[in-house]
Amino acid sequence: MRIHLSNAGYVRLNESSDFRRLDVLVDPQSSEMLEKSICSLGYREDEQHIRVAPSVLRFMSGMGGHADWEEGFARMMAHAVHHGWVNEQGDIRVHLVKESIDTLVSVADFKEAMRALPSGICAVTTGQGHDIAGMIVSSLTSVSAEPPMICFFAHQTSSFIDPLLQSGGFVANVLGEEHHDVMSNFLRSPQGPTRFSIGSWTQGAYQRPVLSDAMASLECDIVWTQALGTHHLIVGKVRKTACSKATPVVHFNAATHRIAAVG
Repeated sequence: MRIHLSNAGYVRLNESSDFRRLDVLVDPQSSEMLEKSICSLGYREDEQHIRVAPSVLRFMSGMGGHADWEEGFARMMAHAVHHGWVNEQGDIRVHLVKESIDTLVSVADFKEAMRALPSGICAVTTGQGHDIAGMIVSSLTSVSAEPPMICFFAHQTSSFIDPLLQSGGFVANVLGEEHHDVMSNFLRSPQGPTRFSIGSWTQGAYQRPVLSDAMASLECDIVWTQALGTHHLIVGKVRKTACSKATPVVHFNAATHRIAAVG
């Protein structure tokens, strides 16, 4: 078993059926980020070790309750007890292994490459009354059809994050060429009703703003959030959809473009 404390913001258990070892691989990261990740697992014992409850490992593995896995896990725990690696509280001692190399592309090169990826444009909305909020995203994507789920990313410092998480849901309104003014108003106006002063906005089935003539509107409950790098991943389960005719556009190379048929 190897727990990975990534500098992208996630904590994951890899090789969950390898009971011959148990350690923690730590990507290069700030001490603040590392300590936060350790607290999500258990607690620090010393500079080189942390303590983790067996129940945490069982949960992270996703294999708890499977007979073969439980048998192997029990053998690993018995081995740890024999060597004195389990304390009176039943928490197991785990060694930290620090990764020294983390080769990454530069931010400038990454952005240049991503500008070559055309993507749809959505006005994602949430809240109701004076607490309505919204943002323009080009990161909306399908996650699953059964159950129906979609996701998008929002910067952790975005003014949209707090009202979104307080609401517990959102509407993804897919924009077309006809919605240029809607998009412009979202980009220049503060959060709140002013941002919704342009466009055919109505209250959806779940009391959140729906653009009535959007190419598609998808009303969702939030089922998962995860901080990854500078952004939050937001996953929603789709409760209701509606579609209208409009001329599609895409975000490409930092600008909005019409779609032209080929051939």
